[in-house]
Amino acid sequence: MQVSEEIDALQAMGFSPFRWLMIPRCLALVLAVPVLTWIGDVLALVGGLAATTALTNMTPRAYMLATANAITADHFLAGLVKTPFLALAIGLIACGQGLAAYGGAVAVGARTTTAVVWSIFAVIVISSVFTFFFALMGV
Repeated sequence: MQVSEEIDALQAMGFSPFRWLMIPRCLALVLAVPVLTWIGDVLALVGGLAATTALTNMTPRAYMLATANAITADHFLAGLVKTPFLALAIGLIACGQGLAAYGGAVAVGARTTTAVVWSIFAVIVISSVFTFFFALMGV
């Protein structure tokens, strides 16, 4: 949108790009990423069940009992608590890089690469902070 001057058109009409572009995208990520994390957790458990029963002599019931003993609600909630923060960081970085893109398709590609690299770095840093915090709390 920046390259095709749509941002300038929004500003000329009196609309804030932050309010009309960044906030909805970041809010959508903050709401969607925890749901996707939950779906990923469930699919990981189903995949673990399939792999364990296919490769070992463990029965599905034994797998479910062992998994229920190993995973607590704290583990599940800790994963879901940090996901909105990760989503917000990714959204802000991606939108910021998108708004900073000038110069055509090459600039968009370069900003996309930059957004991905910075997002990965932010996810690592935020996850590390949460891991440290949860370790202090004993979770």
